[in-house]
Amino acid sequence: MAEKPKSIWRSNLGVLSITSGLWMIGGNMTSPFWGLYVLYLGGSPFHIGLISAVSAILSLPTSLIGGHLADIISRKKLVYGLQFGLALNGVIYVLAPSWEWLLLARSIDSVISGLRNPAFSAFLADSTRAERRTMDYALWNSVTPLFGLVSPYLIGVLMDRYGIIPAQRLAYVVLMAIATVTALMRYKYLEDTTRVGGSLRLGFDALVRETWGELRETIHALSRRVRVLIVLGCLYAFAVSMAGIFAVTFAVEDVIHVASSDWGLVSMASTIIIVVSSVPLALLANRQGKRILVLASLLVTPLAILGFAYSTGLSQVIFFFSAITFLGNLGGIASQALFTDYFPKEHRGRINALMSVIGSTQNFSFSMMGGGIVGSLGNVVGGILYGQVSYSAPFIAAALVIA
Repeated sequence: MAEKPKSIWRSNLGVLSITSGLWMIGGNMTSPFWGLYVLYLGGSPFHIGLISAVSAILSLPTSLIGGHLADIISRKKLVYGLQFGLALNGVIYVLAPSWEWLLLARSIDSVISGLRNPAFSAFLADSTRAERRTMDYALWNSVTPLFGLVSPYLIGVLMDRYGIIPAQRLAYVVLMAIATVTALMRYKYLEDTTRVGGSLRLGFDALVRETWGELRETIHALSRRVRVLIVLGCLYAFAVSMAGIFAVTFAVEDVIHVASSDWGLVSMASTIIIVVSSVPLALLANRQGKRILVLASLLVTPLAILGFAYSTGLSQVIFFFSAITFLGNLGGIASQALFTDYFPKEHRGRINALMSVIGSTQNFSFSMMGGGIVGSLGNVVGGILYGQVSYSAPFIAAALVIA
């Protein structure tokens, strides 16, 4: 008698989707308002960019080591084990008395995430099926945001009523609890993917030498198509790193002056767009081709960014930010599948690490903030433009780079 096929929700992809979705309940209370938390703890626009840049730089060496580890030891252990560290680090966010403590917390986050993220990305790629990879990524993009749909609005209401700092401290408590629970769920329910042959040498020096040697091998093995995608990912990451971190301060504090709860509605509308559009866009990508959707997204996104930069009220903010979100989802689903199609499985961890270090994104979505070298540079440039030139300057510059 034939064995019944496993439900998608009991597969690795399903477990990752559900646990990442649960994380979004807390993550969507904090990430949309990150810039405000820095400002209200005594920081400036320059400090917002500085924190992002420093934390991105600190993730570089650990990303290289994490990519090496992801290809030779248990990806499952890296994914759930390091998440406990991220949960514990939440204590600093909750108790931070000034923006300098947020710099410390973000830096620790980046070191831990640098070790974990290559394994997570490779684990996710391993869990997709080649014959329906675009649909699998559509499932990922539509299910995970759904859990945190109302989180930005709820925390926005609390911020309007009780203040930015008390509400954000509560949000980080929620995020800590959820991060701990989802780490336990991943420990219990994930099945480790096939391990590539290799052994872990003891000793830091030996690990660094082996990491560097295999990274050079991976660079030489990159196909022309992968190199082109990496360059496009770098340009996009630089653009969103300049502008993305200042969207909330631009809309709430400095220019348009919408309420925090209104910005929560903007974030909620973006989530609805992602959930509703992901599967239809995946079907469109399979029918029309992934590259066409990526190019269409890159061509039209600059216009939507400029529209946001010149918005004068809540309705325009919702319209243009929703357009940015839809276009990002259009390109994001297709680009994620393209990258995975072109990456050989035996090098996925190291390629993901290489892209993390460079700062190239695999997801051409405005919500995916850049990291690495490119993201650090974008954060600093964006902070200077926002604080010294004009509030709209980072958005105009981002539109020009993507165009």
